[in-house]
Amino acid sequence: MDIEQIICESTLYIRAQYNEPITVADIAADVCLSPSYFSFMFRTFTGYTVKNYLNRYRLYCAASDLRDSSKPLVEIAYAHGFSSQQAFTRSFSQMYGTSPAQFRLQKLSVSPFPPENLWLAGRTASMELMQCFENVRFMHKDAFYVVGVEVDIHYNSDDGTSPIGGLWEVWSKEKIAEQISDQLLDGVVYGITHSETADNKAKYFIGVEVKNLDNLPVGLVGRKFHASEIAVFNTTLAIILTGDFWRTFYSKWLPSSGYKTHDEPHRTSAFDKYPTIEVYGRDFDGEQSVMQIYAPVARI
Repeated sequence: MDIEQIICESTLYIRAQYNEPITVADIAADVCLSPSYFSFMFRTFTGYTVKNYLNRYRLYCAASDLRDSSKPLVEIAYAHGFSSQQAFTRSFSQMYGTSPAQFRLQKLSVSPFPPENLWLAGRTASMELMQCFENVRFMHKDAFYVVGVEVDIHYNSDDGTSPIGGLWEVWSKEKIAEQISDQLLDGVVYGITHSETADNKAKYFIGVEVKNLDNLPVGLVGRKFHASEIAVFNTTLAIILTGDFWRTFYSKWLPSSGYKTHDEPHRTSAFDKYPTIEVYGRDFDGEQSVMQIYAPVARI
């Protein structure tokens, strides 16, 4: 599956349907991805949340209409997918720093949207980034159990992943690892994005691998994930946080690797059975420290 092409097709769907009351779920269904997985991929490849991209495109089309026609504001609002003139005026003013009426009166202009450099995956990768994809190793990981804490995250909100930082603070401050028995990997902590909840949210989990869930401490969460072949990458948290790792993974490494990601996550829940895993060893010490990514894959 060419995920970059799929995301491109989703932008064409938005262009064709933007003036209708479409939702993230509608767009995801058109390209046969689950809403949460689609939202993650869309943000990874474009740098925008789906909702932000849709709203920006509506506003740009409305601004063009304001500039090139004498249509009433209310007509322009409804023609470009806004629920009311008030909603249009509020959104337009927030985006462009002036009201639609003043924009028209002053004959202002705006930069085209989407911008020509939308496809961030097309950027030249740095040497440091490309080193992440050298000496990739593969291993089989049996079904496994983890115990820890988790929080809801949302790829369709600009600050939707901000709870992750707070969760790591809780993990460290409350020394949660010390509360968990039957650990299998000494000093190794996982960061796992998995599942989908209401409103197309996902969950971010911090925890350790254990033998089973028989001794689950009160207040902590236990999860089981499926067996899979795993591609293991060495990288840093700094690279992960830029989004460059996953853009390169899907647009460059995966298509030439002889592997694919599992089909099920694309059609049902995003990360439920085969989550990607951030692996932090005992020596991990900040964004520049080496960590690992476990990416579940299957042979083509």
